[in-house]
Amino acid sequence: MGKRKRCEQKRKRYWWVNLIAALLVAGGLGAALYFSGGGDRARGGSPITPSGDRFEAVGADDLPPFARQASSKIREAYRYAAAHPDVLQYIPCFCGCQNIGHRHNGDCYVKERDADGRITFTNHAAT
Repeated sequence: MGKRKRCEQKRKRYWWVNLIAALLVAGGLGAALYFSGGGDRARGGSPITPSGDRFEAVGADDLPPFARQASSKIREAYRYAAAHPDVLQYIPCFCGCQNIGHRHNGDCYVKERDADGRITFTNHAAT
């Protein structure tokens, strides 16, 4: 048997080694691309907290994507929270979010309000 024929037989015999190596490389690249979205940011680019809450700043008459894509009751609650911060500041929250710094029910919807009217919402109430 010639040297060339033996090499071809070895290549045929170990084709699965090449397949596994290719799958590992492809999987590693896929994982790197998936997780390269960046540490403290969600897929859409909005910041997320260690507790998993995501923030999104929008105009006073708009809702963030996580609220727009939710049920009609959740959208209604976010609109109410945006329009009535004076009411929600007196309503306690019972979901245990005091341990992440929430003072009242309004904090479950709105993180902050800018002087220019923009509202930074949190997805805490939508989840």
